Amino acid sequence: MKSEFDICIIGAGMAGATIAAYLAPKGIKIALIDHCYKEKKRIVGELLQPGAVLSLEQMGLGYLLDGFDAQPVDGYALLQGDEKITIPYPHPYTGMGLHNGRFLQQIRGSALQNESVKQIHGKALQLLENERHEIIGVSYRESLTSEIKSIHAPLTITSDGFFSNFRESLSNNEKTVTSYFIGLILKDCEMPFPKHGHVFLSGPTPFICYPISNHEVRLLIDFPGEQLPRKLLLQAHLDANVTPYIPECMLASYEQAMQEGGFKVMPNHYMAAKPIIRKGAVMLGDALNMRHPLTGGGLTAVFSDIQILSTHLLAMPDFTNTDLIHEKIEAYYRDRQHANANLNILANALYGVMSNDLLKTAVFKYLQCGGANAQESIAILAGLNRNHFSLIKQFFFLAVFGAYDLVRENSENLPKATKILADAFTIIKPLAKNELSVAGIVTGYFKNNPRLTSTLSRR
Repeated sequence: MKSEFDICIIGAGMAGATIAAYLAPKGIKIALIDHCYKEKKRIVGELLQPGAVLSLEQMGLGYLLDGFDAQPVDGYALLQGDEKITIPYPHPYTGMGLHNGRFLQQIRGSALQNESVKQIHGKALQLLENERHEIIGVSYRESLTSEIKSIHAPLTITSDGFFSNFRESLSNNEKTVTSYFIGLILKDCEMPFPKHGHVFLSGPTPFICYPISNHEVRLLIDFPGEQLPRKLLLQAHLDANVTPYIPECMLASYEQAMQEGGFKVMPNHYMAAKPIIRKGAVMLGDALNMRHPLTGGGLTAVFSDIQILSTHLLAMPDFTNTDLIHEKIEAYYRDRQHANANLNILANALYGVMSNDLLKTAVFKYLQCGGANAQESIAILAGLNRNHFSLIKQFFFLAVFGAYDLVRENSENLPKATKILADAFTIIKPLAKNELSVAGIVTGYFKNNPRLTSTLSRR
């Protein structure tokens, strides 16, 4: 069937709207479908690590961060008891804190101003197939009339978020809830270190904060477990595990937010990308892959996906060759796994570490030493270092450092030191198995050791 569009994008969220904003000015005809284009209120996706900012700038979309009070973030602060440390992002890179909903409306506005984008208000229902079981478009229910209609395109991008309706037919993903985040906005809050993301390690469960506007700070509090907390249990959790550890300079804003109520709760998912590669369709963003939001790596992964997929699509002369489109989809899935493995592993590994008292203390002391290891670690967190060997090396350096520090302090701590090493291995093993290949680690090792590469090539 002749298609009116080159691409149909299901979902005008962060992934769908951004790839539309990037591809539309290149003359690609896009149908952008979503059931609601109103501003969304979310409590995550509000911190752009420098890697995400860099991706936007490389795509020529850096201007989307202007005009709605987004705040620069220069690095991270870690607080444990009375001790505090800061680690700056590598120069000259910076992150951004912002309101997710306002940012998304900026992106949507940029996409929809292009004549090559058709905005469709409707709920996507079903992927359409031809007799060869190739995806040729989608059916949808129009919001205004409730009429069932169809869109046909050589490529359909499903980017309908972490509750995707199309995941079952396009992936073998297994989604798990790792914990819940409780979200609060603190107004006129004085943070210990302005223009920094903060990680609070004193309590039994981690919580973080960062600026999202000139007068607002987002506070995210972890609630462990797979079950949605009831209100009374949630309040007891805050009273026992959070309130006593709020810094004095933030206390007044925190208490005001608690009195006003209205905090939001959302599940934190982990889902490794395991796509089923089908001709005519590709998955993008949280529909395909999710990680714990503790590290703020979600938008880094989304924008990285968009860059990789777009690079392959823009290399095509047009969208008439469906075999070539299929080759580009295969290349995208291969390339994105390599690019995003560090983001996925670090997010869930760090959550495991922050939920372990021995490893949590080891992290603080390890980063407190500063130097090259701290800088390499923050570069991985920032999404600027995607080298797999760097991540594995830093994780095990941390574990060995923690074990050695315990034994050096007191030889009777040997059982604790052994436990640190065992716990670190238990945390990293399943994540590495899901996300990494041996070839990727070996390649990263040689990239980290250019002299060795040069020696081997001479031989």
